[in-house]
Amino acid sequence: MALSGVRVLELAGLAPAPLCGMILADFGAWVVRVDRAPRSAVATDVQGRGKRSLALNLKRPPGAAALRRLCCGADVLIEPFRHGVMEELGLGPEILLQENPRLIYARLTGFGQTGKYARSAGHDINYLALSGVLSKLGRKNENPYAPINLLADFAGGGVMCALGIITALYERTKSGKGQIVDASMVEGVAYLSSFLWKSQNLGLWNRPRGENLLDGGAPFYETYKTSDGKYMAVGAIEPQFYEQLINGLGLGSHELPSQLSFSDWPEMKKKFASIFAQKTQAEWCSIFDGLGGALGYMTGAVDWGQTVLGYSLPSEFQVIFFFAALVFLICLTLHLRSIPEVPLRDENEETKFLLEVTESYKYSSIEEEIKNGYLKSTCTEIKAAAKPGNCTVTACTEDQKRMTLKSLLKTLLSMPSHYRYLCVSHLLGWMAFLSNMLFFTDFMGQVVYQGSPYAPHNSTLYLTYKTGVEVGCWGLCVNAISSSVYSYLQKILLPYVGLKGLYFIGYLLFGLSTGLIGLFPNVFSTLALCSLFGVMSSTLYTVPFHLIAEYHREEENLKLQDGEQTGDQGRGKGIDCAALTCMVQLAQIILGIGLGLLVSIAGSAITVISASTVALIGCCFVAFCVRYVD
Repeated sequence: MALSGVRVLELAGLAPAPLCGMILADFGAWVVRVDRAPRSAVATDVQGRGKRSLALNLKRPPGAAALRRLCCGADVLIEPFRHGVMEELGLGPEILLQENPRLIYARLTGFGQTGKYARSAGHDINYLALSGVLSKLGRKNENPYAPINLLADFAGGGVMCALGIITALYERTKSGKGQIVDASMVEGVAYLSSFLWKSQNLGLWNRPRGENLLDGGAPFYETYKTSDGKYMAVGAIEPQFYEQLINGLGLGSHELPSQLSFSDWPEMKKKFASIFAQKTQAEWCSIFDGLGGALGYMTGAVDWGQTVLGYSLPSEFQVIFFFAALVFLICLTLHLRSIPEVPLRDENEETKFLLEVTESYKYSSIEEEIKNGYLKSTCTEIKAAAKPGNCTVTACTEDQKRMTLKSLLKTLLSMPSHYRYLCVSHLLGWMAFLSNMLFFTDFMGQVVYQGSPYAPHNSTLYLTYKTGVEVGCWGLCVNAISSSVYSYLQKILLPYVGLKGLYFIGYLLFGLSTGLIGLFPNVFSTLALCSLFGVMSSTLYTVPFHLIAEYHREEENLKLQDGEQTGDQGRGKGIDCAALTCMVQLAQIILGIGLGLLVSIAGSAITVISASTVALIGCCFVAFCVRYVD
């Protein structure tokens, strides 16, 4: 810890001094709280985390002497009394610093060590009033009101005192000497309000109390009551966040005055208040926080760091992979148990037509013994002749050919043209789909939310980008749901539009949706258009393979008409489906080579533009080049 080895004595007092001691203890300092003797039964320090304690009566010589001995070995003393109290006890800084020159003597008071209020008692509201900050707190046409004692007591007092102590400790490493730290709550809160006074001098905060940007005057920086009696805190100062606010409220920019039209703020606040009062807090949170969806993308959209699993595992990535493994194992178990395996029987009807042999049976170049002692007889086929009344008996003995790499490549290269066109259209479809999906969350973070992944991790730009990525996961979730739904709808649409219609619609809707997202990068429209991504996804996984089946069915029918055996063919469905599937990997290779460089040059917006362009080209290819079986 940063302050490990630093020894601190904290004289018990009200809230500011205990907070100061707790801050030092949280960063590793060894803090001892010195309570008054006898201890009060109700004197419980709610800010005693990480501290030890002892009780001394400083008004008696033995108690004062004990404190002086402790200070000789201490690094810091925190004293919370009014001016002159420690001097009267013989424990002033002059005496203690003489005995321990390295001691840092921190004096935490309300009004400081000098001035007419130095010996006066006070509280947070008094310090705020004297600093001038209280005059800026409150609603229009109402009395100024003090917030909870956070500003002067804790921020201007405890935190500022801790900062002074740490600064003095650093200075001591160079000089080797301690010093007095004088922390006044009036001066501390005045220092914290430097932004306020500077803004007022520059004319940025010159309106009456309750009419300025950050004091409740602006309709986009206000609290609103919901229908269930709860409240929503709205802070949408930046233009992009203000746009999200009015969209979430169901309003359009054309319905409202300019965001910074001060004279229209009262009416805008009334309008916003009436809209917020129509829904519960939970309903508003669901509108502004995102949409629900499928499990796969939901795991990336949830802030797992704040859950039980997030605390148990090192990072959110481990949580996401845990869910991925869990879902995989569940689905694997269900799959293995879904269809019971039919056991083989020793004898069945087929064995009646088998001949017993003792010789080995050659399958291409691989020899294997027939274990059951039976071998199929040579094939005898009786075909109807072309002329009625005649019949032909054909005996054939057929050896199955072994598939080699050479024959496999030959089969691929000799692919009929309509198969080749189908592969090209499939390649275009996957290039369009992947170019959008691979960079979609980055597009949401950088273009839609206008964040930056390269900004410091504690900056607004980076946090905005992270929010955009999470919402992008919800968009991919919408895509997954719509893909599942559309896969079932295809059965209904097929009799009406045919395979050509399904293929064309998938590419067209995807091209239009990505184009609209690129032109109008709005959060809600983007999430809505994500449903059309699912149409494309479902199309790529179903229609091309349906066409492969249709092509092979047509070829088999033609062979039957020509009197050929349907099983005697040079190519099968398997190799054609494999060639079609290879287009996915080929699309990934092409995108991996070119799209990453393109994004680094032109930004994430280029991904949706590229996806739209390639999809519309594929749309034309599907319409005019792909062959469909009637």
